Amino acid sequence: MTESFSRRTLLSPGKAREVAQACRAAEVGVAVFVNPLTEHQRAVLGDIFGCLVISGEDSSPPVGERPHMLTARL
Repeated sequence: MTESFSRRTLLSPGKAREVAQACRAAEVGVAVFVNPLTEHQRAVLGDIFGCLVISGEDSSPPVGERPHMLTARL
Protein backbone atom coordinates (compact mmCIF):
# COMPACT_ATOMS: atom_id res chain seq x y z
CA MET A 1 0.00 0.00 0.00
CA THR A 2 1.70 3.17 -1.16
CA GLU A 3 -0.87 5.76 -0.06
CA SER A 4 -1.65 6.17 3.61
CA PHE A 5 -5.20 6.67 4.79
CA SER A 6 -6.64 10.11 5.34
CA ARG A 7 -7.92 11.13 8.77
CA ARG A 8 -10.70 12.97 6.92
CA THR A 9 -12.02 9.81 5.26
CA LEU A 10 -10.38 6.82 7.01
CA LEU A 11 -9.39 5.68 3.49
CA SER A 12 -6.57 6.42 1.11
CA PRO A 13 -7.53 8.99 -1.55
CA GLY A 14 -7.43 6.33 -4.27
CA LYS A 15 -9.64 3.94 -2.31
CA ALA A 16 -12.12 6.75 -1.55
CA ARG A 17 -12.39 7.49 -5.30
CA GLU A 18 -12.79 3.77 -6.07
CA VAL A 19 -15.57 3.32 -3.52
CA ALA A 20 -17.27 6.53 -4.67
CA GLN A 21 -17.30 5.28 -8.25
CA ALA A 22 -18.75 1.93 -7.16
CA CYS A 23 -21.42 3.63 -5.02
CA ARG A 24 -22.53 5.86 -7.85
CA ALA A 25 -22.49 3.04 -10.42
CA ALA A 26 -24.64 0.83 -8.16
CA GLU A 27 -26.83 3.75 -7.05
CA VAL A 28 -26.07 2.94 -3.41
CA GLY A 29 -28.27 4.74 -0.88
CA VAL A 30 -26.27 3.99 2.27
CA ALA A 31 -22.62 3.02 2.78
CA VAL A 32 -21.93 1.29 6.11
CA PHE A 33 -18.48 1.27 7.70
CA VAL A 34 -17.62 -1.28 10.36
CA ASN A 35 -15.09 1.14 11.84
CA PRO A 36 -16.41 3.97 13.98
CA LEU A 37 -16.56 7.27 12.08
CA THR A 38 -16.68 10.82 13.35
CA GLU A 39 -19.47 13.12 12.21
CA HIS A 40 -16.92 14.96 10.07
CA GLN A 41 -15.74 11.72 8.40
CA ARG A 42 -19.37 10.76 7.67
CA ALA A 43 -20.04 14.15 6.10
CA VAL A 44 -16.89 14.10 3.97
CA LEU A 45 -17.45 10.51 2.84
CA GLY A 46 -21.12 11.23 2.12
CA ASP A 47 -20.10 14.10 -0.16
CA ILE A 48 -17.51 11.93 -1.91
CA PHE A 49 -19.70 8.83 -2.23
CA GLY A 50 -22.94 10.65 -3.04
CA CYS A 51 -24.92 8.73 -0.41
CA LEU A 52 -25.58 8.51 3.31
CA VAL A 53 -22.60 7.12 5.27
CA ILE A 54 -23.00 5.47 8.66
CA SER A 55 -20.86 3.41 11.03
CA GLY A 56 -21.80 -0.14 11.88
CA GLU A 57 -22.10 1.00 15.47
CA ASP A 58 -24.90 3.36 14.39
CA SER A 59 -27.06 0.46 13.26
CA SER A 60 -26.38 -1.95 16.11
CA PRO A 61 -28.14 -2.13 19.46
CA PRO A 62 -25.92 -2.26 22.56
CA VAL A 63 -24.04 -5.56 23.00
CA GLY A 64 -26.37 -6.87 25.72
CA GLU A 65 -29.41 -6.24 23.54
CA ARG A 66 -28.19 -7.77 20.26
CA PRO A 67 -30.12 -10.71 18.86
CA HIS A 68 -28.14 -13.61 17.44
CA MET A 69 -26.79 -12.43 14.10
CA LEU A 70 -25.33 -14.35 11.18
CA THR A 71 -22.72 -12.40 9.24
CA ALA A 72 -21.33 -13.08 5.80
CA ARG A 73 -18.11 -11.89 4.22
CA LEU A 74 -18.40 -10.66 0.66
